[in-house]
Amino acid sequence: MSQQPSGWYDDPSNPDMLRYWDGVSWTNHTAPRKSPTAGPVSSGGAAGGSVGVDRTGAAAATPTRPEPARQAGVPQAPQQYYQQAPANAQWMHDIRTTADGVQLASWGKRFGAWVVDGIILAIVGGFVSWFATPALSTRFAELVDAAEAGDQARLTAIQGDLAGPVLQFSIVLWLVTTAYCLIFWTTTGQTPGKRVLGISVRRADRPGPLPIGTAVLRRVVPLLGQFVPFLSLLDGLWPLWDDKRQAVHDKLAGTQVVEGKQPRHQA
Repeated sequence: MSQQPSGWYDDPSNPDMLRYWDGVSWTNHTAPRKSPTAGPVSSGGAAGGSVGVDRTGAAAATPTRPEPARQAGVPQAPQQYYQQAPANAQWMHDIRTTADGVQLASWGKRFGAWVVDGIILAIVGGFVSWFATPALSTRFAELVDAAEAGDQARLTAIQGDLAGPVLQFSIVLWLVTTAYCLIFWTTTGQTPGKRVLGISVRRADRPGPLPIGTAVLRRVVPLLGQFVPFLSLLDGLWPLWDDKRQAVHDKLAGTQVVEGKQPRHQA
């Protein structure tokens, strides 16, 4: 399949509809090509055809080049291309995209991916971190023994000794989480959670998996969030009101989370 720019195209599964192509795959966003009551108004199309707008804001298109013959079992690349949505089809314009037109992921999908990754890391990261900090398991065993013996003085002393092992546990867990993120961000742009939700992370200025430097920079804010109160909460909620749907760590690293997969290799 030849690489096609993101935008509105003839829907390969329904000749009466347009469907949004995000540059890698088809999305679920569609719009009628025409209406029985349409009075077409000419608008430029990048494929050399014309795009009309009816009273409902739907686009009406007249392709000027023939569609290639379809081959059984071969996915069809986009054919007729419409450079932008009709001016009065406001819902189309409300779809937020990157500078090169790839649809941005919603906050809900980002949160869902975070939950899936969080479950994986709680199991795998927690297991690794626990065995990497034997002092913590020792202190907890002593804490249980002191509680069973009713030794209040010993309980207080052990609780005071927990700060160091807990900090070590947190550092190891952050390192495991960082390794998990860096591996997936720099190879496919998708952690398992993002893969399940059908989204990926990329640089704001170009598609593809993240360079290692960008990926490392993206982990700085989560690290600071362990020491700065409410920073992690603010970081997670920021895409709700940001016009580019970026979290604080996205702004620092220059990244955006988008719908679909990332191309593995760039020319």
